[in-house]
Amino acid sequence: MNKKLLFSAALLAATSSSIFASSDTFQATISGWSEPTFAQTSALNFGKIRLAATSSCTMDNAGAVTGDCDASDANIQIGGVTVSGLAPNSAMNITVTGSSSANLTFEPVTTATDGTSSATTADGVASAFTTDASATDITISVYGTMTVDNALTADGNYSVDYTVDVSFQ
Repeated sequence: MNKKLLFSAALLAATSSSIFASSDTFQATISGWSEPTFAQTSALNFGKIRLAATSSCTMDNAGAVTGDCDASDANIQIGGVTVSGLAPNSAMNITVTGSSSANLTFEPVTTATDGTSSATTADGVASAFTTDASATDITISVYGTMTVDNALTADGNYSVDYTVDVSFQ
């Protein structure tokens, strides 16, 4: 008799388990976020530098050059990059990385600001930055050190790349 009762209870449980089950559906949401845009507002220019290999010139955040550059050159100019299309109160890292060309090596130092926050970066080092509540554009001033790796030719124009990276945290 006990076996019959157990069998009946097991049969009842197997056939009626769906009676006690329930489910509900929920939603997961996400908002689209566009990538920032970059615009060069002024081209970085160290002016004239001595032609010899190992010549080096340093520009400060006011655009003054020291070392092997001609400090009176009218072409000297801090580089400017504007980062737009940012969301308000967004945490990010700003990294500016120099490079080498056939003749030059550039090691940037930068200052990024949106009028509320400011961050200074060294070559290839990420600096934390958070946009303000209005998502004001970020202005990045680029300066640093330029070094001649291989002797240059008089009246030649030479350039070397640098990269501005914004990565969100």
